[in-house]
Parts: sequence; structure tokens; C-alpha cells
Amino acid sequence: MNPRHRLLAHTWEAVYAADFTLDQVRRRGAMIADGLAGRGWVCLVAYDTRFMGNLFARALNADLNARGVKSRLAVAPTPLPAIYYALDRKTADCALVVTARKRPYYYNGLALIAPAPGITLASVGDQAQQPFAPLIDSAPAPTDQPDLRADYLEWLRGAVDIDLIRRVSLTIFVDPMNGTTAGVVPALLGEGGQTRAIEINREPDPLFGKMTPHPAVSGLTRLKKLVRESDSHLGLAFSADGTALAVIDKSGEQLDPTELALLLGGYLARQHRHKGLLVAPAPAAESLLAGIRMAAWEEATGVKADLTTDPEARISELLDQERPNLLLGASADGEVSIGRIAAYPDALLAGLLVAEMVARSGGSLRSLIDAQRDQLK
Repeated sequence: MNPRHRLLAHTWEAVYAADFTLDQVRRRGAMIADGLAGRGWVCLVAYDTRFMGNLFARALNADLNARGVKSRLAVAPTPLPAIYYALDRKTADCALVVTARKRPYYYNGLALIAPAPGITLASVGDQAQQPFAPLIDSAPAPTDQPDLRADYLEWLRGAVDIDLIRRVSLTIFVDPMNGTTAGVVPALLGEGGQTRAIEINREPDPLFGKMTPHPAVSGLTRLKKLVRESDSHLGLAFSADGTALAVIDKSGEQLDPTELALLLGGYLARQHRHKGLLVAPAPAAESLLAGIRMAAWEEATGVKADLTTDPEARISELLDQERPNLLLGASADGEVSIGRIAAYPDALLAGLLVAEMVARSGGSLRSLIDAQRDQLK
């Protein structure tokens, strides 16, 4: 896998009207266009479900074209993992995404995914710019708009045993948090299978119900209640940008990111024969995992684990190596990278692998959790 697209190169996020304004967005777009034109790069322009994201993206795409950059505008709101996947397939050289990722609803921003070094989203000055076209005009929308989600869904079908999940009688509640992953899990599972995927908060909402679209901080009260009271097997919540995952068991308990990483890492090593180092957050003093015996887990799974206070830095260090030795990397806020499959945070991939793991265990996530906790005591 080409290492150049593994991590976001640059991001700029700001509060609407205070700093995130049309002028600021387009000035940064013009600065990026100058860098792209000089390199002859093709750029994907994409967006999430935030307020007016499609219109900002359309304006940026037009501005890039006006400055001699070949760019392609995504046809629909797109999860970041799907954009990474498109870049890995060399659909374009870089991507400019209108997104504030997991920030509160009153933010928006830009994310530039590009080979280093040279192009940034640094602050722009007051230098004169050539006039911009109106944000909304009578010109028709571009006709050559790639459907990044469709290609990404097809890839997910090959990366996860969807047929196994469909055959086992599971009920999975899915919360896409009004973001870019809405509809993905039901579309993958389709109709006619034994497993039901029931989505909540699936309607596009530019303000995310005035909540922070991030499962690590939102509380997920409704999802937990539905899973617990309906005696369902599993709950999955995805951040609005598709990078962070939360897993809820049938009792309504939200798994600690480290515990989830150990469960999933052990499963990948055992079932899929993946190898490498597992990186996850060091358990907090008050955590159920405080004082765990990692030697027992490592001996049982054959996987070496690195529980660290800065997992993001350790993951980045491993991915910068010529031959990355990452089995699984998890951050404290729920971002999960499956090193052998996708060297970038992909909540949908991780969540579907959790569903595959639960299906293979006969539908009981609780028994998997209890067995691991006994092993770590």
C-alpha cells in the first residue's frame, strides 16, 4: 500500500461565521490550487453532511478548475475512509474535503490529503485574489462526479465476511450520527438474510441534532437504551466522518477502546492470521482494565501489544516505516486502523469485523468480553 495517503496531511477547522467563512474557504482553496497546478496533480473534492458542505465543495471545485487544476467533485457526502480508499486506487493524486471531522456541529473545515511536503492549509493573509465566481450560480453541476461510496462498499464486501453475518440471526442497531455512513450497513447486509440492521439517526442533518457527532463524547444514550431494552446483540456507532467507532453490548455497556482493540486484535490474529503489533491506549487508573496482565493475553493470542499513553504517535511511527508492522491501531477516541487491510482509521471496516466476530461466536459479544476479562485478571 502506498504510504503517502495514510494520514491526513493538513486540517483547518473553524467556527461558522467567526472564522469559517466563504472568503476564508476560497482563499485557502486558491492557495492550494497554486500548489496543485504547479505539480500537475488531479484532486478529488469531497464533503460530509455538515451545513452547506456540498455548496462549499462545489465552489472549491469550480475555483480549482478555474485555476488550471483538474479536479473531480464527489457525487454525495462521503466518509473519509472511502476517500482514502479512492486515493489508494490512484483515482486522484490528492483530495480536498470539506469537513470538520468529529467536531461539534457549529464547526466546519477543510482536510487536505496529499503527498508531503509542500502544500498546506496554513493561515492565509490579506493578499489580493482574483475575483471568485458566485457561490451559487446558474451553471449546471459537474457531470463527471465519481461515486466514491459505491466503490468503497464493494471493497468492504470483499474485506469482511458479509455472508456469514447475514446467515446468523443477529439484531444490530446502527447509529451513523446523521453523518456520512448512513445507509452503509443496511446496504451491505441487504434483504433476505437472517441478520437485521436497524439504523437510528440516519437522516442527513447538517447540525447533527445539535450534538457532537463523535461516539466517544456524545453519550449514545438512545442507542444504549435501544440495544439493552430490545435484547439486541450489538450496537455500533460511527462518527460523522466515518473514522471513529463505538461498540455497545447487549447490556448497554460501551466497550472501552482498549478492550475493543484487544478483542478485535485477537480475532484478527486467530481467525484471519494477521500478524504485527497491536497499539492501543494505556488503561486509565479507574478503568476495568487497570492492572491487567498483558502477558497472559499475548501468550494466548501470539500478538505483541503496546499499550501507550500516546497511541496516535506510535501508530504514525509504525506506518512511516518502509514495511509497517501494524496489526491494529486504536486511539483513545475510538479510531481503529486495521494495518493489513487499511492503514487509516476506518470505523465501518472495524465495526463490520466486530459483527463478523460476534456472528462467528454464535451471537454473544458478552461471552467474548467475559472470557477476555477473565484472561486478563
